[in-house]
Amino acid sequence: MTITDLTCDICGRFIEGPAAGVRFVYHPGAAELRDDSGLACVACWDAIEGQLRHQETGRCATCGEPAPWRRSLHVHRADQPGSWRLCAPHAVGFLNSLRTVRRKLDLATFRFPREDQAPG
Repeated sequence: MTITDLTCDICGRFIEGPAAGVRFVYHPGAAELRDDSGLACVACWDAIEGQLRHQETGRCATCGEPAPWRRSLHVHRADQPGSWRLCAPHAVGFLNSLRTVRRKLDLATFRFPREDQAPG
């Protein structure tokens, strides 16, 4: 994060200070691929937490379907241990909703499109 990147990754609202935002982390089941630059305003983070209701190990936090370790997205607040898992469809929805993810994931392949493909 740069000093000028203080907007909510979800709604784009400017975050006035530390109490107005939540830093979040996500990775695809591999800590070495972790992205710790997520930033959400408190209202957007509260909305995200409201959608993450399942906390069973190995299950998607949104729908409760199986979400194996390496085939799911792990999301959590940077200042709290533990994480929620999202199955592939919910992971794609979450990542594609972030303003900072410019190349959108393809739901069918769970991959970014090739560089030579036009965004869909």
